Amino acid sequence: MLLFSEYLRELLKNKQMSVSSLARSIGAERTQLSKALSGQRVLPYHVLDYLRLTPGEEKRLRSYYDDQFEKEGTRRSYELIDRLFQNLSCLDFSTPAFEETRLLINLEQYARERTVFMGETNVQFLLRMVLSEEMSRPDARLELTVPPSDTFLVTELLHRYMDDKITMEISQIICFDAASAQGADINLHNLESFCRILPICLLSGQHYYPYYYYDNSAPLHYTDPFPYFMVTHSCVVCLSEDGSCAMLLRAPDSISCYRRHFHALADRSHRLIQYTSDPLEILSSYQKCTGADGFYMAMDQPCFGRFYSEDFVRSHLRQELPGFAQILSAAQERFSLLRTVPAFYTVFSEAGVRRFMADGTLDDYPVEIVKPFSLQVRCLLMRQLAEGIRSGAVTGHMFHEGVFPDYLAMCTSAEKGIGFFTTRQFPLSAGLCSVSIREPNLGLAFHGWMTRLPGSNLTLTAKETADTLELLTERAV
Repeated sequence: MLLFSEYLRELLKNKQMSVSSLARSIGAERTQLSKALSGQRVLPYHVLDYLRLTPGEEKRLRSYYDDQFEKEGTRRSYELIDRLFQNLSCLDFSTPAFEETRLLINLEQYARERTVFMGETNVQFLLRMVLSEEMSRPDARLELTVPPSDTFLVTELLHRYMDDKITMEISQIICFDAASAQGADINLHNLESFCRILPICLLSGQHYYPYYYYDNSAPLHYTDPFPYFMVTHSCVVCLSEDGSCAMLLRAPDSISCYRRHFHALADRSHRLIQYTSDPLEILSSYQKCTGADGFYMAMDQPCFGRFYSEDFVRSHLRQELPGFAQILSAAQERFSLLRTVPAFYTVFSEAGVRRFMADGTLDDYPVEIVKPFSLQVRCLLMRQLAEGIRSGAVTGHMFHEGVFPDYLAMCTSAEKGIGFFTTRQFPLSAGLCSVSIREPNLGLAFHGWMTRLPGSNLTLTAKETADTLELLTERAV
């Protein structure tokens, strides 16, 4: 409610409108309006019509107005997802300023006779040492039950994968809260855990495999002083709940015991992520994320799939592709669905549109699969999209800068889960990769965020978006 009242006060000040004059216009008492401006009560919806707002101002104010009636958990979930995508947008993929080139001592020299390490600093030194020794092996592998709330390990793995030089296989078992797991409320604990590991999923080059199971109490409280563990080829590190204490085990029978225990846990858990880089499987993943209710996609470039005819698809796929007939059939099925779904959401950026108009290539289909579009085709598609947005046949909006990463595509569905797809803009990947999530409550959170976008202050209005598309088309002709 405070966002609404604060922005309303700002608008009144900018328009040099007094509380008394607005109260007279809407036929309300001044005290009623004053309470609304201080966040103590909600104004009737029709009041907003008297403020003489621009389209952008009206969209922002109505978004704040609607937020007053949202559940606190829902609002917080959208804030978590906002922050996730903003952080992914800001990832620096440039050459790192420094890198670890060698260890000055090995693990045995560092640990000596110690088995218990006290204090966060000592524990973090130990973890970094263990990771570095394991990464030096050609068959490097890490298995852990450490929760994503341990920000040190999450950050450490993220930085090492960003170097694009390691291929260590990592498997992690995560405890999800069973409360609301299948219900209408979004579980913030589970969403927070997922938001922490998604960057690792994207950066790992398909070498990170998270599993999850449900428990009735998360985070868990243990009587065991070391309830979490990570296993490498040479040791086991057992960790305390808060990460301030660790126990190092190096005996072969201890390593073997913990590894068997991990695999038994994984067999009873669910795979959180399904990866693929095969073009046919990626098309299938897109299809699986499109429900009967509609198509919902966020990507740097707009999706023109609503306007692709069967002949159009056939003429732009490269016929020399291995398995061309299968890819064509999958593509025909895909775009036939997009032409008929009742709702078609595409949210994109101006930079992505400009890139499409400049070279006619698609971010989510490399030129090895789809031929670049001619200028004539580009302009036609842009006009069709603008017309669809103006008529309401397409819900199309432009992101503001920094809202969504330019190397990622996301499809959501109310029933079928979420799909994340790295695109040609992704600096660390030599091809496309799709990450598919089927956990229902996570799907609920991301689909809610997606459907909320058009009315939020993260995007331009439909009119502003259509105007921009038409202007860029005119300049290109």
